[in-house]
Amino acid sequence: MCTLSWRVDEELTVFFNRDELKTRNTAKVPQKFRATNGTHYLSPIDPDGGGTWMFANEHGIVACLLNRWHLESSLKGSPTAPKSRGQIVLALAGLSELSPLQPFLTELSLGAKPYELIAFQGGERRGFSWDGKTVAPFVPKRPLTSSSYQFEKVKAARETTFETCSSLEDFHNTPAPSSAYTVRMNRPDAQTWSRSQLRVTRERVIWDYWEEFPDLAQESQLHRSTLDRAGETVRVSC
Repeated sequence: MCTLSWRVDEELTVFFNRDELKTRNTAKVPQKFRATNGTHYLSPIDPDGGGTWMFANEHGIVACLLNRWHLESSLKGSPTAPKSRGQIVLALAGLSELSPLQPFLTELSLGAKPYELIAFQGGERRGFSWDGKTVAPFVPKRPLTSSSYQFEKVKAARETTFETCSSLEDFHNTPAPSSAYTVRMNRPDAQTWSRSQLRVTRERVIWDYWEEFPDLAQESQLHRSTLDRAGETVRVSC
C-alpha cells in the first residue's frame, strides 16, 4: 500500500508514501549502506522482512517498489514462503545504470508475489511489472497507487486528488481527515507510516523522511539523510 509520484526539472524529486498494517514493526529511517560491489546508497529498512521499498544510490539511481495486492488472489501455485519483494529492491542497489534492470529483475523475481518497480536516473524513468510469471516493461505515469483495500476506488480517489492539488508536496501530505482513500492514509487496520521526498542533484542525494505516529495522531517527525554522489553521508534529525 503506497503512493508514488515524481517531477523532473533542474533535478529529480521522488515522493513516496508508504502505507502498512498497524501490526507491523516500525521501519528504520534511511541510512547509508554499501552494496556488495562497493556502491554507497541510502535506504530505509523494514525490520519484518529485512528488505526495503526504496533506495537511492551514489550514481543517482532511485528505485521504488509497489506491491500489487489486487493481483495476488488470482495467482495460483504461489510458494508457501514467497521471496521477499523488499530483498529484490536491495539486490539492485549496486547498479550504476538502468539498462540491465529487466534481466536482473527476471532472475530475481522468481518466487516473488506481484509488484511494480519504478526506477529513475536523471530524466530517465523505467517501469517494470511482475505478475508472478513474467517481468514486463511499462511507461510509468503519475501517480502510481497500491492498495490492499478496494484498489480501483482508492486509485480513482487519489488520481482525482492529484489533478486538483497545487503541488506534489501538498498531494502527499493530505490534511485531516484521513481515510482509506486519501494519500496520507488512515483506516482501522493500516495507515501511512512514512512520507519520503527524495531529491537528486548533481552533487548529492537529499532524503527527507517523515515518520508518522499511530493513527496520524501527532505531528510527523522529520529525518534528513544526505549522500554525496562521491559517497559521503550525513544524517540530521529534527
